[in-house]
Amino acid sequence: MQRQQVPQYKGGRRAAVFFGTMSALAIASSLAACGGSDSSDSASSSTPPPHTATPTASAESKCQAMLNMQFGEATITKSTFVQASGALPERCVVVGHMPKDLSFEMNLPTVWNERQVFSGGGGFDGLIPPDPRVDISPNLKERGYVTIASNHGHTSAGNATSIGGIDAEFALDQDMLNDYAFLSVPRVIGPARAVMTYVYGEQKVASSKSIYEGCSGGGRQALLQAQRNPTLFDGIIARAPANAYIPQFLYYQKSFKQLAQPGAALSTAKIKTIAKAVLNKCDSLDGLKDNIIGKPDACQFDIAELRCTGAETDACLTDTQVASAKSLYEPTNVASGRYTWPGFPFGGGEDGSFGTPIWGNAIAKGLMDGFIKYMVARDAAVDSLQLDPAQYTTRLDELSSLINAVNPDLSQFRAKGGKLLLWHGMADWLITPNNTINYYNAVVAAAGGQAAADQFMEFYTAPGVNHCALGNGADNVDLVGPMFEWLEKGTPPSTNKIVAQTFYAPPGTTRITRPLCRYPQYPKYNGTGDPNVESSFTCTGPSQ
Repeated sequence: MQRQQVPQYKGGRRAAVFFGTMSALAIASSLAACGGSDSSDSASSSTPPPHTATPTASAESKCQAMLNMQFGEATITKSTFVQASGALPERCVVVGHMPKDLSFEMNLPTVWNERQVFSGGGGFDGLIPPDPRVDISPNLKERGYVTIASNHGHTSAGNATSIGGIDAEFALDQDMLNDYAFLSVPRVIGPARAVMTYVYGEQKVASSKSIYEGCSGGGRQALLQAQRNPTLFDGIIARAPANAYIPQFLYYQKSFKQLAQPGAALSTAKIKTIAKAVLNKCDSLDGLKDNIIGKPDACQFDIAELRCTGAETDACLTDTQVASAKSLYEPTNVASGRYTWPGFPFGGGEDGSFGTPIWGNAIAKGLMDGFIKYMVARDAAVDSLQLDPAQYTTRLDELSSLINAVNPDLSQFRAKGGKLLLWHGMADWLITPNNTINYYNAVVAAAGGQAAADQFMEFYTAPGVNHCALGNGADNVDLVGPMFEWLEKGTPPSTNKIVAQTFYAPPGTTRITRPLCRYPQYPKYNGTGDPNVESSFTCTGPSQ
């Protein structure tokens, strides 16, 4: 028997989460050995030190006692007390399992700062994301937060720490699909808060603030909570959200169909030609030529300028290749006009999103293939490029109601004091920043205008940053600290300067910092000063 589909979570706090995120996690794991991000220079951390308390021997015994305990639907299958080491504090690590295959992990510091963060996943989920993570705010465990993460209802059949984990076979099981689509977070949060109550006491847990932060698929999960479960979290941080899920995947299919046409594929050399031309045209619009396009909205470039006038070479594009390249930047109707996907801006990441952009991106192709086979057709034998989505409109509408998170009416979330932060890398080549811009504008309109929306929502963009992380821009930024300042003190993040930095600097390069600017502003170079330092830039309006 299938569980009842009840998107709205009714319990309170005392009641018993990329698409490209998977690859970001894999890259982070490999970078850790190379000296990736560290806690000492984490940018713009406004989080206070953990709440003062005296650890006692009972913390360890209480942790160990939770093994095999039942909290609502959840059974604790792992409860390990971990001694402090380096920057990581003493803590209890708990793993819980729920039917059918929903699992979650919690880190419960002995000295708690009385703040909770549920971190979303990405892609098709299927794993509890490993550390270090480059797609969310850094060093949460080090700073004394209770952290929660989930596999969102199933275990991936692929390698759980690699890009190979983006399989979608789980979607053939309706219960698992429901968990992935919308049920896993409200199902997990009840038992998770019951665990917290057992460890810290009801009063502390009831008075603590909670947020949900995620990128890509995790960003979709984040927005879903604000829309469907408005009382579940105090704050929502949605980074590069895959909230327009159905049109996004159908766009992938349409794009790969175009690339499969004779002579339409773009080689690595051709992609580099496009990338170089875009940078030459638009890199200096922000006052500095640094391989970061700070003003993508102002970049006026015509791909047709690269059309071959003579014999074809790597330095030019054929007519068919021009069509392939243009398909990325132009808004696209899919399923015979039933859905629209906005085009990508000229963001400067044409050859940098996990090695390749959408033109041949293996991640996007794998996600698209799984979506078509297991969610739309529900048939593994289907050729994902041959399926006509116009023949599956009923199924697509069903999936839209389950998975999409596009409702701009956040009035219930706003009424209970909820706060929302949006973030997007402007060189993202898996999910166009224009999708988030469109959603932001829709929420502003639904809220009654900019002044009303400013009371509960802010949107930040990161030039030169790929999907969730990496790229030439400053991708590593703490948004959790500023969010809690907003929730606890009423201080909006835009009141103070937020500084981002590059997560990883290859050997021989310099880690840069930039001010994180609120949309539609961008970081403009002041004309003097170290171009690698944020103080040399000023957040400036788009007309300047």
